[in-house]
Amino acid sequence: MSITLLTLCLALAADEPIAPEKSAVIAREQRQAQAEVNAKYGNKKSSELSREERGQMTKDLANAEKAVLEKNGVDPKQWARDSLKKDRATYEQGKQLVKDLEEKEKAAEAKKKADAEGSKEIEVQRGVSEQNPVTLDEKPNADGTVPVEKGLPPEAAQELEAAQGQEGASAAEEPRPAAKPARPTGKGSRRR
Repeated sequence: MSITLLTLCLALAADEPIAPEKSAVIAREQRQAQAEVNAKYGNKKSSELSREERGQMTKDLANAEKAVLEKNGVDPKQWARDSLKKDRATYEQGKQLVKDLEEKEKAAEAKKKADAEGSKEIEVQRGVSEQNPVTLDEKPNADGTVPVEKGLPPEAAQELEAAQGQEGASAAEEPRPAAKPARPTGKGSRRR
């Protein structure tokens, strides 16, 4: 008698639908697991994969889905039955719950990122003084001074002089010939 009662209780418990919130969590985790498996195979279409890769990808997807269901304590058969029994309104409600979960996750991630960065204000330095000295990135010389160059570095100055010299020499060599006058156009200017 007790075995029959126990079996009846388990059968009734298995027929209860999964709560929409839990269903949304499972759906979200399954999408993430599927995205990870797809990334493992280079996000390629199944037609771009070899037969062995397609078979392995299918097995990996099934294992990922099974792991998500086990993690949430849901029987795969119950999940399949529940998915098939959903009407349009329940399906739409589940989609909305998944979107809400994603938005909450993004908001939490953005808040966490903002907290990690803190309020990094850029300090604008106006002038130089003893309280607000200028720091240079270069290493000091042996005597402790930092080299400061004025103008262009010597290599750039030589290149600039050479370029200016070439322009001046080409202009001084010979003048360009004058442009030819344009031909008249129109009906009367045609040759016959």
